[in-house]
Amino acid sequence: MTHRSLIALVCLGAWAVQPAFAQDDLMGFFDEPSGPQVVTSTFKAGRIINVQSSETCGRGEMNFIIAHRFGRISDGAYALWGLDNAQMRMGLDYGLTDRLQVGVARSTFGKTLEANVKWRFVEQQSGGGSPVSLTAYSVAMRDGMRLPEDGIERLGVHRLSYVHQIVVARKFSPDFSLAVIPSLIHRNLVELSAEANDVATIGTGFRYKLNSRLSVNGECHLLMPRPVADDLQNSLSLGLDIETGGHVFQLHITNSRGMFERSFLAETAGRWLDGDLYFGFNINRVFQVGDRR
Repeated sequence: MTHRSLIALVCLGAWAVQPAFAQDDLMGFFDEPSGPQVVTSTFKAGRIINVQSSETCGRGEMNFIIAHRFGRISDGAYALWGLDNAQMRMGLDYGLTDRLQVGVARSTFGKTLEANVKWRFVEQQSGGGSPVSLTAYSVAMRDGMRLPEDGIERLGVHRLSYVHQIVVARKFSPDFSLAVIPSLIHRNLVELSAEANDVATIGTGFRYKLNSRLSVNGECHLLMPRPVADDLQNSLSLGLDIETGGHVFQLHITNSRGMFERSFLAETAGRWLDGDLYFGFNINRVFQVGDRR
């Protein structure tokens, strides 16, 4: 994608913005006491930036996600500040019920295939119900890169990795939402014998509405314990959500190159202080393809 097409896409997203979500953001909040009411729109998309939010597709809804992550901004004018070097992820999520979804995705980074399931098993409620929502997410990933010809035998199962998460989220007000996301990453094969196959992270993400159309999002994930590789860093991302009648358009800057869980949680190498930052965007488009009943 050239810089001209990117600018045109941003302008199109801003032109199409409508305040269609404002009413949804208030549902279930500060209602007259009449028993527990489900709090909605804690976040506006299935991902805060990289990591999962508490949101799931509704029954019969399909969310088509196109994500781009460009090269390092610090590469300068020769690489058009990273825009010459793009990675892409395409995903489809489908709501089996209003709280259970399944999905598949493919990233050009590592030629990685994904299959995932997401279940919001507790919903936040006002008026005496649960103070938080709890969402479980599991994803299996398969590396599709060609294996090196180094004489070492590798099986197909060595390409697999898995991530399991719990998203603990609370909408504190119509404008502010916060999530805490513990994650466990398992890799069937690691590069160094001293490196652990299992890595844990603890993450947090937030959303703050600027107005009915825009919100600021952020997330950070801490590696626990620190991995063997000295060049690995904690993932830190900041972004801006643009909400429209049919899309959620997310712009962000992050130090993580990959857009799938294993990569940004356990394999981030960029350092914010060194300018190893990547600009990217996510486009979320929801279609009603099944029966809502």
